[in-house]
Amino acid sequence: MSHDELVNMISERAGISRQTVRDVLQTITDVWSKELLAHGELSLENIGEFLTEHRPGRKALNSETKEIFLVPPKDGVTFLPSEELIEWSNKS
Repeated sequence: MSHDELVNMISERAGISRQTVRDVLQTITDVWSKELLAHGELSLENIGEFLTEHRPGRKALNSETKEIFLVPPKDGVTFLPSEELIEWSNKS
């Protein structure tokens, strides 16, 4: 589902303007992003958990040239689905 499809679906079901839905979704995204950056985790009931994790630098091998190079460290986000979400997806 695209962002526009989500906006249209929520707008139709809730009976509110698409612009209001866009504004609310943007606010939710901003709050979630700040929460992840500040605390390293975000838990959404019945959906799952978003966790930030640090991935250390490592050596890697270019398979074509056989040259060893360094992959720099980076931070990433991991999603762990809730049991309810897993059960629901297995029913489909």
